[in-house]
Amino acid sequence: MTDRWPQFDIKRDIETVNAGGFFCQACVVGKPLDDISPDPRYCQGCYDVLVAEADMIVGHVKKDWAPLTAEKTDTSIQGYGGGNLSTVKAKNSKVDKLPSRPPKVKPGPKTLDLPDDLIGELAALGVGSKAISRELAKQGISVSYKTIQRRLRGVPV
Repeated sequence: MTDRWPQFDIKRDIETVNAGGFFCQACVVGKPLDDISPDPRYCQGCYDVLVAEADMIVGHVKKDWAPLTAEKTDTSIQGYGGGNLSTVKAKNSKVDKLPSRPPKVKPGPKTLDLPDDLIGELAALGVGSKAISRELAKQGISVSYKTIQRRLRGVPV
């Protein structure tokens, strides 16, 4: 096996971080503090690759992974993780809170302003719902015969 790929060992990584190192969030390995880049999240090798990647996305919004340049970071760098590399229960890790979604507007029957008295009179004369719909269409009110049937049954429309 070649040495260019990182070897994952959580115990070794915790020991490295506890000894004053840091945890590189790109190669996911504990590294000595000598390998840290201007962005404290990455080692120098990962930083160089990510800066080159970020430069290729000119004109687009840079993502959260894009490395911070030296002038944007604080020079007093401390080790990340505090010995706890788990992000689930770590007191010093931040969890992204997803914004709450706006409530969905449920589709449903629209409330129509219909002349209930005219519909009731025509229904009392024995006119059917289709004929009532046609009569209302002549008056400029576009309504389905099914809506007329629901209104006559007392179902709110």
